[in-house]
Amino acid sequence: MKKMMWALSLVSFLGSQPLWAAESKAGGLELSGNIDVVVGYQHDDSDANGTFVGGQLGQFRGFTAPSRDTFNFYIDQVELDLNRTFGENLRIRADLDFGRFLSGSGRNTNSDLTTAGSNFEIEQAYVTVNVFGSELLFGRFNVPIGYYVVDRADNPTISFSNVFNYITPTNATGMKFYKAFGEHFDWHVYVVNRLDDCVFFGGACLTTGGTPASDSAIPSYGTRIGFNWGGEDTKSTVGLSYAGGPERGGQNAHLTHLIDLDFAVKFTPKFFIAGEGFYRQDNVVVAGPPNDKAFGGFLLGDFALSDTWDLFLRAGYLRDQTGFYTANNQNIYDFALGVGYKITDGAKMKAEYSPQIFDSRTGGPTSLSHGFALEFAYNF
Repeated sequence: MKKMMWALSLVSFLGSQPLWAAESKAGGLELSGNIDVVVGYQHDDSDANGTFVGGQLGQFRGFTAPSRDTFNFYIDQVELDLNRTFGENLRIRADLDFGRFLSGSGRNTNSDLTTAGSNFEIEQAYVTVNVFGSELLFGRFNVPIGYYVVDRADNPTISFSNVFNYITPTNATGMKFYKAFGEHFDWHVYVVNRLDDCVFFGGACLTTGGTPASDSAIPSYGTRIGFNWGGEDTKSTVGLSYAGGPERGGQNAHLTHLIDLDFAVKFTPKFFIAGEGFYRQDNVVVAGPPNDKAFGGFLLGDFALSDTWDLFLRAGYLRDQTGFYTANNQNIYDFALGVGYKITDGAKMKAEYSPQIFDSRTGGPTSLSHGFALEFAYNF
């Protein structure tokens, strides 16, 4: 309750500032955000192996379990975004995500799924300064890596890819440099406290598994080089990213390395193909056990049937070599098939069927989890 009152007070204070905006030459406060609601059903078969966030509704219900059936309504998030510019070279932004534990919200600062913790996340909070045509950002920000973004409503599918779920960082706190080289090339480079300082889904951080990083003599780091082309209706992009650092207990000599290639090619105004491929290795701290490794990717196609309807299909693969990332030594095959319907400007409904196959690499049984979901999202 105190956090909610603090947020409302902040909005009230910032909202009063345009009264003296002309004198200070500051831009007015801009408010935006989204509301996202999901309803769905998921069934895990009798051989389910306890994979975290597995299946269609995994980010809400947690682990898969033998013969588990779930039907629920979920408030995914209520997000309020605050933007304000000061002159031409300074900008501040804060993305505030709210939920409700009893309504199944996955945005939970508490690490225990069974306890009603705080349903408030600071998704982003940063200051940017423009210097010599480049942007310097300080604070908490969405990490520029991969195809999927943190806000479910801004993705073509309801479910996230397993690359997003288990491998790539989502949010981090630190400093980022951004430079656009004309219309076709851009470059991000960042240093952060740790790559697993992320938005929590279902009460846990998904990006590294295992033990979080502790104090280290060096920060973690990353970069993305992007190539962009196409007209207004056929904008396309390819990005190559690297991220790494002392993510395993702060050991500066045993680093994490992640290479990621993402792309989205819009062949016509109505049809695009997107995808992602990755390789990740977390070097172990002590001698003996093998280094943790994972690789895989996905392909996604989206075709606009009309101005209001679109059809999408995704197929993905993830190989967890040691069980560090998904809690099991396994291969995961995930699929998504669905439609989207534009209700009005800013409002969209999506319907999706998503099966996932969990194939044990240690001789255990293969299991299947599958489910149906509806999403109603409104961006304002």
